[in-house]
Amino acid sequence: MKKRKMVIALFVILIVALPYWALADHQANHTGEWEDLNKLSDTALQLSKQNRFEESLQLVEYFQREFEKTLKDDGSISARDIRTISASQQTAAKMLQETGITPDEKVRALIQLRLVVDAAASEHQPLWSSMEEPVMSAFSQVKGDVKMGDHQSFQQNWDEFVSLYETVYPSMMMDIDSEQLKRMDAHRSVVEDAIFTQIPVESQVNQLALMEEELQNLFNRVKEDDADPSLLWVMISTGSIIFLSLSYTGWRKYRGEKDKVNRERDMNK
Repeated sequence: MKKRKMVIALFVILIVALPYWALADHQANHTGEWEDLNKLSDTALQLSKQNRFEESLQLVEYFQREFEKTLKDDGSISARDIRTISASQQTAAKMLQETGITPDEKVRALIQLRLVVDAAASEHQPLWSSMEEPVMSAFSQVKGDVKMGDHQSFQQNWDEFVSLYETVYPSMMMDIDSEQLKRMDAHRSVVEDAIFTQIPVESQVNQLALMEEELQNLFNRVKEDDADPSLLWVMISTGSIIFLSLSYTGWRKYRGEKDKVNRERDMNK
């Protein structure tokens, strides 16, 4: 009887644990494939930083073939993310073949590809969040130019900010709510309108302050301490197993004490 109950308890434990083991195995395969893509995009980026653009191009083209293979095995990635990664890959390949652009422009195209691949693979703290300091610093320069009334420097620093922002934007699209990005786009449209330079400086500064706040909110979004769903599943599964084990142990202890009382009572008769 006891053996039968022990078998039942072990069976229940296995039923609870099996889904987690299956999930863990699937996640391991998924992580491995995306880790390979991450390494490819990172190596292509490092080569571009060394001005080894032909080698970088070869890796970018190889990346596309491997990405297509990954899509056949991984149905979890959204159509939007697929389009974003494919577009970044195509842009990087095109920029690497261009002769009339600067090395920095080619490198930024590779940075964009690196960031979108990481955004697709990462659950928390995506790599694009590390761009906060250069992006916010560039925007701060823009604000300073407006306050000083330096229109020439304003346009140069604005172009630099836009270049950095557009490098990060595709990966933001994969992680940030679209409505929040639309608000940021609206602020940008106001600043890029020809009438912006004709309004009072105080109004320009106020508009940039609102834009800066919205921009900072985009980066704050990834700092939220959200619980990892896979970690929650581990906690729930482990907790269930521990609860069942303790319940079975407690039941055995109860049965043992009850049998002991019954034996003592029989002896005293």
